[in-house]
Amino acid sequence: MAAWPRTFSRVFGRLGMTLGLLLIFAAPAAAAPESLKLNDGTEIPLRVYSARGDTQVLWLACDEGHGTREALSSWNLATGGIEAWLPDYLGGHFLPVAPSSMEQVSGEEVAALIDLALASSNKKIYLVSAGRGALPTLLGIRAWQEKHPGRGGPQGAILFYPELYAATPAPGAEAQYHPVVIHTSVPVFVYQGQRSPGRWWLEHLRAALESGGSKVRSEILPGVRGYFFVRQDSSPAEEAMAKTLPELIRKAMKSIDEINGVQP
Repeated sequence: MAAWPRTFSRVFGRLGMTLGLLLIFAAPAAAAPESLKLNDGTEIPLRVYSARGDTQVLWLACDEGHGTREALSSWNLATGGIEAWLPDYLGGHFLPVAPSSMEQVSGEEVAALIDLALASSNKKIYLVSAGRGALPTLLGIRAWQEKHPGRGGPQGAILFYPELYAATPAPGAEAQYHPVVIHTSVPVFVYQGQRSPGRWWLEHLRAALESGGSKVRSEILPGVRGYFFVRQDSSPAEEAMAKTLPELIRKAMKSIDEINGVQP
């Protein structure tokens, strides 16, 4: 009988600790904005996962709400002290939730998001995106740099299976990239799936980015295709890799810090 009180004490002690941590991380670290208001009056909703650390992720996601892998990963990052903002550009512009819709997000809109983040705190900012979201991400960084020459801005960009082509490459033809690829100078970390056709162009993309002054690091993710964390037909390997998204982002951030000469 004496074991029961000890068991309950351990269980409820752990439960209390868990609830305490949830309350800490759920409580806003500061008054976070609920939306991004653009110059033309358009209002872009923001999902903010607040955290008390000195680091912030701006994630340009093509998702459908709090139950997506991007949102769950953002919550995980926030519990570890990394604040995450997910702007709903598609909802703000009444665009369909589809990868191609991300191409309609302008660089100026992303630059406005960076401005809002910098005005809201003095945290280090990293941009994260995937697939076709990589284009507005780089366009936004470039637009911000042109608007604020010489000013320290985003630490870098983390791109999953980026699609930065000027046009879909024909089989056997050399990939041609959007001009922003060679006109943006920012640390970039690229993740590419081993089973994605983009794997064969990874070194080509690295060379194009580096020609514009970007310092690039990359990694091949074994056993996965592009869009691995949003697929409806994901394989067991892809589902397992999707669960590691927060760790992959932290790893890329650390690598970008090394590029920037930031000591751990």
